[in-house]
Parts: sequence; structure tokens; C-alpha cells
Amino acid sequence: MSTYAQYGEIVFPTHEGRQGFRIRRFSECTIESSWQSLTDTAEIITPRKVKDFNRMKVSEWFREGDPVEIWLGYDGNLELEFSGYVSKVPAGIPLVISCEDEMYKLKRQTVSVSKQNCTLKELLKAIAPGYKVVCNDGQLLGNVRYSNMASSQILEELKKQGIHSWFIGKELHAFSKSKSELNPVDILLESTPSNNLKQKAIEDTMVVISLIRKKGKKLKVEFGDKGAGKRLTKELSGIDISEAEMRREAEKIYNEAKQPGLDGDVTLFGVPRVQHGMKMNLNSVLYPEKDGLYYIDAVTKTYMPGEYRQSCKLGDMAV
Repeated sequence: MSTYAQYGEIVFPTHEGRQGFRIRRFSECTIESSWQSLTDTAEIITPRKVKDFNRMKVSEWFREGDPVEIWLGYDGNLELEFSGYVSKVPAGIPLVISCEDEMYKLKRQTVSVSKQNCTLKELLKAIAPGYKVVCNDGQLLGNVRYSNMASSQILEELKKQGIHSWFIGKELHAFSKSKSELNPVDILLESTPSNNLKQKAIEDTMVVISLIRKKGKKLKVEFGDKGAGKRLTKELSGIDISEAEMRREAEKIYNEAKQPGLDGDVTLFGVPRVQHGMKMNLNSVLYPEKDGLYYIDAVTKTYMPGEYRQSCKLGDMAV
């Protein structure tokens, strides 16, 4: 049976006059990543008595906005699992360092955008200058107007139209869902540390799509089960789209929501490495009804001495 030597490093690059340094001894590190949450976060816990910390004030080592990288792996083969910025300066013992990915920058940047017949790519380039944008290039948003808004707030507005945004490194991605081109990972449930999977509950669902036309007239389309407790809403504006097209979109969303499968989380060891948008090919010896190919919606990575885990939240079945 193969064994792996676990290893991790926290890197704080040189920044604004403060020399760079690395932390190789830390108590715990947690990274949360999801295409549905806009911002990836990390929390690093380290004892105060780390080499050199007692020779300088903690506030001189860790400052809000300082860049940070988290590298984790086995046998010296490290993967960059998080890059971002210190979002909260630690205080007290132990030191708890809170971090956010590149969205940290967009939360602190205010922009104004006014454009007719604007595409998604044009809007993203306007609110996130300097970043590579990955999206459907020809996706039309229609007329847009945002005045003195944080870039991240505009991305939150796009979520109402079913467009989710997230960073991978310094690339800003914007799609309806995260779907990576990386190869699927094969997982045998009986070989995982734990799982809490159950058959997905198929709820009565009503999809509501609203459109504000250019002249201010509002059009609303509903598709689904009458009296449903679960309502999925999507708001559109400034787009020349027919009622029939809206109904087809509502039916598509409804069918996705009613798709059977599994719901819950699977916890993996540190290998194979996973990220949201990847496909997980599940197999079970004891419960073959749980076999299937699923997208991963979110990953929480927890690293501490002697333990490296990846908790994966399952999304839709992949076809």
C-alpha cells in the first residue's frame, strides 16, 4: 500500500516594502471554493510562536491587502490551491488569517458603465480591467447602466440573470454553471473517508422568468408545477427576446431542477486533486444505485498535520 508524505506551505510574497516569507508550520488551513458564491475564501491558523514572529509586530508581518498563496500536496509535489489577499489582519492567539481571492479587489473598486447592446464580455472587461475574461463572447445583455457601483456588486446583479462569476487564478469566469474541461476523477465510495449522499428529493418547482423590455413593458413567463413551494427566478432586461424563447428557457431550467440523482457531499483524501466544475465518476460496490457521473459544485479543502481532506458537494449529473 502506497504512503504519501503530506506537505504544505503558505507564501506571503514581497509587497510594499515588507520582505516575503513562508510559513511551513501551521495548525490548520481551510479553503472554500464554489462557482455559486462569487468569492473563494481561505483561513489559516498558526501558533504565535513561529520563527521571527516574536521579533516583529504581527501587524508588520500581516497587513490587509497583502498577497498570499497556499501550496498543498504530497511528497514535495505541491499544487497552488489558493491565491488571493489577506482580508482580515489577525489578532490574539492563535493567529487566524482570513483571505479572499481576486474578488477582494473587485469589492473595493467602483465603476460606472453605460452601454447599449452590451455583450457580457464587454461588461466584464469594463468592470474588471486588467483581468483575462472567460465567457460566452457573443452573449448579449442588452442595454446596461450602472453608476458608481462596486464591480462585485454588478456581478451580483448578473446572478439574477443566471450568470455566475468566479475567479480561477487571475481569470474572471462568467457562465450559468462551472464546467471544467479537466478529466473526470474516478472515485470508489468505499475507499473515501466519508460521504453523506442520499437520493435527491424531486420537489414541485415553478420557474419564473421576468423581462423588462426597452420601452419599460414587463413580460413574465411561468413554467412548472402549480402551487410549488420551490420557485426559481430569473430576471432579464434590455434584451430583444420573444415570449416563446423565454418559455423554452424556463422549461430548460425546470427540467434541470427535476433531474434525478444524488444530493450531498463526498469527502476525499488530498489526492486526486479536485476543483469545482470537474466531473466525479462515482462507483460503489455495496450501493451500485449510487453509481453515476456528477459535476462538483463546491469544494472545501481542510489541511492540518496528519490530515488532508477535500469535501465535495455534488451538482447535476453529467450527460
